[in-house]
Amino acid sequence: MELRPEYLLPVIAKTLEDVILPVLDENQQVAQEQLKLAIGFLRIMAQNGPIQFAFDLDELRRMTALAKALSEAIGGSAASAAAIAAAEAADKAAGIDPADIVAATRQLRIGVSQMIEQGHACGDKALDAAISGLVNAFSRVQLERERAWVLPMGFENGQDAVPTIASQLAK
Repeated sequence: MELRPEYLLPVIAKTLEDVILPVLDENQQVAQEQLKLAIGFLRIMAQNGPIQFAFDLDELRRMTALAKALSEAIGGSAASAAAIAAAEAADKAAGIDPADIVAATRQLRIGVSQMIEQGHACGDKALDAAISGLVNAFSRVQLERERAWVLPMGFENGQDAVPTIASQLAK
């Protein structure tokens, strides 16, 4: 029996679509919509599973760059310096564990949030603008990545306008 997710997830999605979805009462539109969403996410997980690590590593590296830029603009704390150091260590570790990348990114996200709050608390309009610019630039890239990740769900009107996640990560 093959237990790898890239094989199991499409089989589960196909079973749900071919066996379960047709027997749902047509009056149960919410249930049908939710099942279709679940099927779509199973397909996305199967399709993007091989690049999940690259996606997570890309996010860690961009989050580290954001944290460094914020730290320079604001004057980082010991906690933010420790989070940045931990993120860099996770990135450089030989035999990187995907769980370590996710954990480091989450920890760094907390540090970034604290730096943003600290910076805005200063009440300096120029600093506020600098922080907003850094965060908006990071968010634009993250949004493009996430839009591409769920592209197969069909939510985008102009799907051709959104570069694939694989092409974005290759840059």
